[in-house]
Amino acid sequence: MPEIPIIRPPNEWNSLLVRVTRGCKWNRCRFCGIYPHLGEPGFSIRSVAEIKRDIDLLKLQHPNAETAFLGDADPLQPGVDAFVEIARYLRNAFPIKRLTCYARVSTLWKLRKDAIQILARAGLNRVHIGLESGDAEILRFHRKGQTPEMVREIAAWLKDAGIEISFYVLLGLGGRDHWQRHIQEAARLINETEPEFVRIRRLWPYESNSPFSGPESPLLHEIRNGNFNPQTPEGTVLELRLLIKQLHELSTFVTCDHGNNYVQVSGRINEDKQTMLTKIDAFLALPESDREAHYLAVGSRI
Repeated sequence: MPEIPIIRPPNEWNSLLVRVTRGCKWNRCRFCGIYPHLGEPGFSIRSVAEIKRDIDLLKLQHPNAETAFLGDADPLQPGVDAFVEIARYLRNAFPIKRLTCYARVSTLWKLRKDAIQILARAGLNRVHIGLESGDAEILRFHRKGQTPEMVREIAAWLKDAGIEISFYVLLGLGGRDHWQRHIQEAARLINETEPEFVRIRRLWPYESNSPFSGPESPLLHEIRNGNFNPQTPEGTVLELRLLIKQLHELSTFVTCDHGNNYVQVSGRINEDKQTMLTKIDAFLALPESDREAHYLAVGSRI
């Protein structure tokens, strides 16, 4: 059996899943720790030969696949030459129309513009990037390893190369104390960079006894020590509303494509902004008891 990435974007459910690396090399974000939680505490790079063997096996199972996703958290770590070889092998084996991967801002920033152009020519169509927040202080507290300035720069390189950008925004990352700044700065950065997609997630400081029984979220330590004041469920809905309200008339597609979100909205900002706001407002207009029951029913999940 081929190895597959242990995490993938929901929209890649029907894609070939090709594991280039294992785990996350950075693995320091306070809000995350998800790879250790899922049983992958370290980081390693798989050999190109291993990956090619997996592609051969996938060819037997899905000979007509048209989309492929490369994982785990940072599959560009092996370098441009390895990526080009893997991409070429994939495209020779399948009628690939879309090739995507996760990518850290810091990795793209270290690669620089010329290398990103090479990735595009090799067939990389889209990168899924954890924007999380647009606020430098919040990113620093959570040890994200990136700055808004880095995001602006790599977004320009990706745009120039013709690679689509799929940003992830994490509701609740500023806690109750800094939620407005968190969202306002995220909206500012999105307006400036104009990504093709913005995918909404909600912060969940999971415990060690949650379904996968790995180590708990590193953020719980900060919560217990009084260094982080978690956002309320309703607060995350207000964050979602503020984010959509503050986005300009972009063609960006915004989607809450994860079961963790309390309100599910999707649409293009320049076409569906008011429809999304109306749906959120309708939810907030429900009786408080109904809203609280909904928050409990949705719960939290990975």
